[in-house]
Amino acid sequence: MDEAFYELYNIKEGFKDVSMAGRLDSQIIKKAFELNKIDEKNFVSFLDKYEEMLKKVLKNNTSPRILPGVNEILKHSYEKESLFHVLGTGNCERGARLKLSHLGLDKHFKIGGFGDEDSHRWQIIKKAIEQAEGYYEIDFHKENIYVIGDTPLDIECGKILHIKSVAVATGGYSYHDLVQCDPDYIFDSFEGFEEFLDILI
Repeated sequence: MDEAFYELYNIKEGFKDVSMAGRLDSQIIKKAFELNKIDEKNFVSFLDKYEEMLKKVLKNNTSPRILPGVNEILKHSYEKESLFHVLGTGNCERGARLKLSHLGLDKHFKIGGFGDEDSHRWQIIKKAIEQAEGYYEIDFHKENIYVIGDTPLDIECGKILHIKSVAVATGGYSYHDLVQCDPDYIFDSFEGFEEFLDILI
């Protein structure tokens, strides 16, 4: 995003004062616009440039890294007909798809809610659930829906929507930070993926 900002507006580190953890891309970008006095009408053109820059960055990233346990979780749960993967992310859709494809994970997430719209994070998750119900033609019971994330905002989504929250301390927040938010489940990482799978099964 910083590189795209510099390419378009000749401003270095345009996002240095913008909080990103758990935020939607639309909010992150608009906040950077506000701080740097950029017209919001440039939002779509910024996303175009961001996509272009992200493709270059990913192309040069020859050693992509998937966190321990994630591949195993996706593989085992994908094989079970009663479990469904749905993406809920603050990333704009084109950015999310590029990142997932680069890691070979896009095939696991056919639908989702994304951070293109200026809304609350819980609304993104709610939209993802509604899309999943339409796509799979299933009315999911709230006690069987899990939102998984590494920020307090992800846990908050679970509480607002009355669904289960699974916190994992692999991001910018520590285990101690996340446990204070009272998630239904919490992990240091998914390296011991069997324990996580036991919850779902």
